[in-house]
Amino acid sequence: MEKYIQKINDKIKRNNSEEKQIKIKKRFLLAGGLTLAIGLAGFLASFISFIVLFFKFDTDRALIAWFVAIPFILMIVAGSVVTRIGDMLLKDNEHI
Repeated sequence: MEKYIQKINDKIKRNNSEEKQIKIKKRFLLAGGLTLAIGLAGFLASFISFIVLFFKFDTDRALIAWFVAIPFILMIVAGSVVTRIGDMLLKDNEHI
């Protein structure tokens, strides 16, 4: 992943001005953070629904609630990766 981040970093530095570099980094952080937040909120809602339905012995709907949680888990992973990439971009520039 470090090599991939380095390739992105080199491309951003080569093709953009300093102001645009800052905007790109902020976009990565914002997109990753929002995706992570939506994923967490959706997963918690689905998991709470699963627990409530499971303890009421409504296992069919509880299983459906658990299947609904799977895309939100993937959103958590994707948001974490994008946020990590945004965090690692332009590390050598101290003022960014």
